[in-house]
Amino acid sequence: MVKLKAPPYRVWIAVMIFMTTFTNYMLRANMSVSIISMVDKAKKNQTAVCATPADNSTKPPPPPKSGSKKFKWSETDQGWILAAYFYGYFLTLMPGGLISNYIGPWHVLLWTGVGSAVLTGLTPICATSGGVGGVCANRFFIGFLGGPVYPAVNDLIAKWAPPKEKGKFLAAMMGNTLGTVLTWLAVAAASSAWGWEWGFYVLAIFMLVFCATFGIVVRDRPDVHPWVSDDEKKHIFEAQEGHLTTKKGFPPYHKMLCFSIPFWALVIAQFGNAWGLNLIITYVPKFMAETLGFNIKASAGLAALPYIGRLLGSSVFGVIVDYMRKKEVMSVTKIRKLFITFSHFIPGLCLILIRAFGCIKEGVIAMLVLNQGFNGACVVSQLVNPQDLSPNFAGAVFGIMNFFGMTTGLFVPKITGYLNTTYTGFKGPTLIFMIGGIVYVATGIVFILFGSGEVQPWNKKKGEEEAETTEAK
Repeated sequence: MVKLKAPPYRVWIAVMIFMTTFTNYMLRANMSVSIISMVDKAKKNQTAVCATPADNSTKPPPPPKSGSKKFKWSETDQGWILAAYFYGYFLTLMPGGLISNYIGPWHVLLWTGVGSAVLTGLTPICATSGGVGGVCANRFFIGFLGGPVYPAVNDLIAKWAPPKEKGKFLAAMMGNTLGTVLTWLAVAAASSAWGWEWGFYVLAIFMLVFCATFGIVVRDRPDVHPWVSDDEKKHIFEAQEGHLTTKKGFPPYHKMLCFSIPFWALVIAQFGNAWGLNLIITYVPKFMAETLGFNIKASAGLAALPYIGRLLGSSVFGVIVDYMRKKEVMSVTKIRKLFITFSHFIPGLCLILIRAFGCIKEGVIAMLVLNQGFNGACVVSQLVNPQDLSPNFAGAVFGIMNFFGMTTGLFVPKITGYLNTTYTGFKGPTLIFMIGGIVYVATGIVFILFGSGEVQPWNKKKGEEEAETTEAK
């Protein structure tokens, strides 16, 4: 009988990374669905640009089956509630890497998760007692706790992933995609069956169970984990190529921001990636309902297809690049630049081509799915690049690049809103998608010209630099 060999323990770390990003987006995306059941407001009928007589897009959705209290919140009130998360998120996004470097990613991810779960469970009380202000404050602090998560995840990957396996570890970060899709379904089902309050309670319970599991399974580094074999610890340590140290150190922000061209090429590439992602998240469901003419249920389901494409694409690209690195097909820099063509150029072209399909709905949907499917290559182009440039400060690098990238979440919705109201028919959506496509391609060109996959000199921590100087003398 053939004895099956147990997988290396780092596989379970990858699973926990997947679930960490899953739950992070779960608590980020839930309010956009819950608020529909919370607000007592009849939606105005409207005729979609591409609607046909058979479409049901002009029919208002049936009221939710619950006796829960409803709120007469205006569109402005709802806008503040949905934006409150991101205001808190921005405050801790950049320092998240520094915090993780000093107290360890285990503490950051565990306790921010517990705090987010408790606050999510308290959302109904905040709504009924504090109204709009109470919910905004609640969402602000959930975002405040969510900000350090991705920098800490990158810090965890830097400590656990051998360089030639980082593609799969970064692909695990696409748990956020599945988290968004399943959260929409779970919240809608719970709110419909038991009342909108349960859309928050179910997620809070799930989050607490995950936090307990995470606390048991994960540790900051392989060498301090009692369940990791000595052989695996040795393999990970040797694979780090001497670029990772356990010493604490302050990230070299001055060198990064003022003297590192590869760092800024990375920031610009992430900006383009975030622009496209926020465009898909904030505009596509509305586009499918109000422009293409799908009914509410159909538009929600179809809006999830690009996310599924992105999840599958990221997994495939992660496996391909790990294979290329093991076979040493080309340098790390060439690999990153090659796959920018998949993560930025092809998605940009797909958005631009939407104009050619017009009201041919199948063609438009295909372009949106291909856009995000190919954009899944971001896990092996710019998303993994912080690990290349600075394994020691990967969390800090990711925090800064994501800070600039997430600014698109503030103005992309404003741009789409302006173009939609200024131009009638299909012209508004055409301009929206063309601008998104141009941003993708332009930022991709910058990375190809100035990006790098090599470890930067500022990766060394202060103690190491002094030791090298002494040895040289």
